[in-house]
Amino acid sequence: MTTPARISQADMDRATKAVAAARISSARIVMDLEKRRIEIIIGESAKASAYEEWTDDDV
Repeated sequence: MTTPARISQADMDRATKAVAAARISSARIVMDLEKRRIEIIIGESAKASAYEEWTDDDV
């Protein structure tokens, strides 16, 4: 048997739709798989981040 997803596609969809519905112009969505937590960072701090570059090594 496989283990269940830590964060499901439905969770990701809910987070992105919530940002879009709130009409937030600057937001960053961080998905912490180990803690099973989704963070939505709103505002100027969403622009500068250590997560800006994403590579195949991060997978």
